[in-house]
Amino acid sequence: MVDGLRRSGAAALSLRAVARDVGIAVSALYRYFPSRDELLTDLIVAAFDAHADAVERGGADDDVADALRGALHAYRAWALAHPAEFGLAYGSPVPGYVAPPERTVRPGTRIGRFGLGLLARAHAEGRFDPAALRRRAAAVSPQTAAQLSAWSARHDAHLPVEVLAVWLDTYVRLHGLVSMEVFGLLRPVVPDAAPYAAETIAALLEWLPPLTPRSC
Repeated sequence: MVDGLRRSGAAALSLRAVARDVGIAVSALYRYFPSRDELLTDLIVAAFDAHADAVERGGADDDVADALRGALHAYRAWALAHPAEFGLAYGSPVPGYVAPPERTVRPGTRIGRFGLGLLARAHAEGRFDPAALRRRAAAVSPQTAAQLSAWSARHDAHLPVEVLAVWLDTYVRLHGLVSMEVFGLLRPVVPDAAPYAAETIAALLEWLPPLTPRSC
């Protein structure tokens, strides 16, 4: 199924083409996927879960700064290794297809929840640069603060507005960077985007200085 997605793109994906790829009759495939939309939903959920699995593996570190760094780099690495799946999950909508929220919202928000958990851990450990947080708090408009507070109340995320703003900043900038790289939009300026991506990810983590080594 993924081979067909990579070759033809989501809009051209059909059950007949998938059946041909896997070497079974299309009537047999209908037993598993009653329609093209069911197939697309399964592919989207699988992409969300695979991406989240990679990010969670990358963020499995005892030190929260290293965990966040690993998670951000894993986000990019998975997307570059799976551009078709990334495009299906996060790219242009497929004409005529509406993703069912009851199946796609939870897997689609796993990465965001994981990242927020890491930031909550950083906050609990007192790892944020206080000056950087004060600057972010001063820059949050009343409208943005109200929206972040409302979101926090709905999702039981008991964090200061400035921490939520840092979380949103990080996700938006990382996803924008990765999307531009995956879809070739950085190529005219930085054909080898790896150094630029590393610099950008490092900048995203400037508010979280490393632990000061303990003296012997």
